[in-house]
Parts: sequence; C-alpha cells; structure tokens
Amino acid sequence: MASVIIKKPCVQCLKGGGVTTCDGCQQTFCIKHIIEHRQELAIQLDNVGQEHDIFRRDIMQDNLAHSLLIRIDEWEQESITKIQVTAAAARADLRHFIDQTKSELKVSTDKITNEIQSCRELDDFTETDLSRWVQEVKELRKLLETNMTMKIVEDENTSNSIHMIKVHEQQLSCASSVSNETAAGNNIVCQDMFTFIHEKFCNFLGKIVLTEDGLLATCSGTYWDGSTVYGTRLYVSGTHVIHFRIESKGSNNLFFGIKSDAHDMPVQTLNSPYVYGWWEFDQAIESVHGNRIHNDRIIRTGDEVTMILDCDNRQIHFEHHRINMMIQLPIELQKCPFPWRILITLRSIGDSIRILI
Repeated sequence: MASVIIKKPCVQCLKGGGVTTCDGCQQTFCIKHIIEHRQELAIQLDNVGQEHDIFRRDIMQDNLAHSLLIRIDEWEQESITKIQVTAAAARADLRHFIDQTKSELKVSTDKITNEIQSCRELDDFTETDLSRWVQEVKELRKLLETNMTMKIVEDENTSNSIHMIKVHEQQLSCASSVSNETAAGNNIVCQDMFTFIHEKFCNFLGKIVLTEDGLLATCSGTYWDGSTVYGTRLYVSGTHVIHFRIESKGSNNLFFGIKSDAHDMPVQTLNSPYVYGWWEFDQAIESVHGNRIHNDRIIRTGDEVTMILDCDNRQIHFEHHRINMMIQLPIELQKCPFPWRILITLRSIGDSIRILI
C-alpha cells in the first residue's frame, strides 16, 4: 500500500502548495507569500536599523549628563560664593579689630603728645619727665605688639564647610551595607558621599495624581484635603540631593520636608511629631509644635528648588535657585529618627511639582 504524503498548507492562503519553511518562525509559505514574508522582515530590519541609528546618535551627543553638569556648575558657584562671603567677613573682622586697637592706643598717645608739647612751650621739663615719657611710649608699643598678635584659624563647624562632590554610579540598593540599621526595604539610601538621588513619588494622602512614572505629582483636591505625597526612598546616612521644579502653583503655600519612617502613621504637616521642613521658603516648622514664621510667598510657578538631606550631620537644607538662597534646619533624632522619607504637601487644585533627574 502506497504511503500518503501530507503537505503542510501555506499559513497565509491555507493552500496545500507550501513549498518552503522559514527557519526563523518555522512556518510554511507558498512562493507568493514567502516573498511577502521576506519583504515584511526587510521592513522590520529597516525599523531596527533606524532605532539603532537614533540610539547611536543619542550616545554621541553631550546632553546625557547635561542636568548633572549644570548641578556641578551650580555647586562650583555656590562654593565660590561661600568662600567669598567667608573671606569678606574675615576681612571685616580683621579691620574692625585693628581699628579698635588703634583707637584705644591713640587716646593714650594723644595724651603724651599734648603733655610733651605743653612742657616744651613752657620749657618746663626735667630728666624725670623724659624718662617717664620714654617708658610710657615703650609700654604703648608693647601693648600694640601684644594686641596685634592675631592668626587665622579654621572653623570646625561642619555646617559651614563645603562638601566635596564626586560622580559615581547610582546603586539600585545598598541594604547589604546597612546591617546595623533597623530600617527595612531595598530603597534605603546609605551612600557615604554627596549623592544625586534618582527619587520618585509613590504613596500619598488626600487627592494626588501621579504621572510620568512617579516623577510628576498633581493636586486634584482643595486646601482642606491636606494632599501630601511621599518619596520612594528611605535615607539613613550620607548627603543626598533632590531637585524639584514647580510646574504649577496656586495661592496656597507648599510644604517641603521629611518625615520619620520609623513610625507608620498618617502625617499632618502642621502638627505631626515626626515631621521637619518648610512651608514655602524660610517658613520652617520643627516637629511636635509645628510653629511657623510667616513670610512672603516667594515660590512661584516655574521655580526650581533643591532639598539636601545631610543625614550624617542630622540636618536638611532647602535651596531656592531663582533668588539664590539656601536655608537649613537641624533635626533632633529623638523627635524624627531614621530612616527619613521626603514629603511634599500641595494645597491648591492644580498644584503640580516635578522631580528633576
């Protein structure tokens, strides 16, 4: 009995005249459709080639590290400004000290001068007067040399120092290096250097809309909703920098700060015992009481601000780039223990803030 040969049909037209099988997809095609199949593969190859060319062009451009280069330039200018301000203050202190010393010695010198002139005009002086004047001048010179003995000393206050920076590859997690810390999770940030953090927004209270993969937070509620958004990372050591841009701002103040993640409870930025930060610029609140110092609302739509978390020195900084000002706030670990998490409160419909990376 003769065997029956079963032909595989073409996957396109289902006719039994399949003549070849594609080595890639392992499907059978007739002559007409194998040609069309190869043409489709050629189009896909062109698309791959275009993506490859675009990527190759992008890596040859200089804008990959553009934002970081800008931040390095800003750090350089800020450091220069700090040095210039410190040098100007030291010069002013030195001039004040010298002028004060001269003024004090001039009173005694003028007294001797008047006495000598008077005695010369009256021709009324003896060897005793001459010896006394010589001795008084020697004593004044000795006082001058003693008072003018000054030196330059370095200020050991770390809050006034300039933190050196370096560039390094951001690690995804450093939980293995924090074995002495009780904070859990792989988002703990513990680098021992000045670090530009790839932060994102995650959980929130109130009415917040998160878009662009957690980089943009927009308030959809009102003043009374107390809408607050939190960052994804936890901070326990090192110095860390997070940049923000105010995409839109209504009439109500914004709050920038940190909370302790050691206490898993809702946060009210006005009275939480675990929150430190600022309502707008220079309106600091410390934990427990939430006292505020009201000032002009100088943060506007389009402004860029920076939060610096200095865990090692237990303080946070807030910088407003448009007006070129920075303020700091010391943290009491008894009130706000590690780990820290950033938080921002938006209180007007449409308030929107972006994390810059």
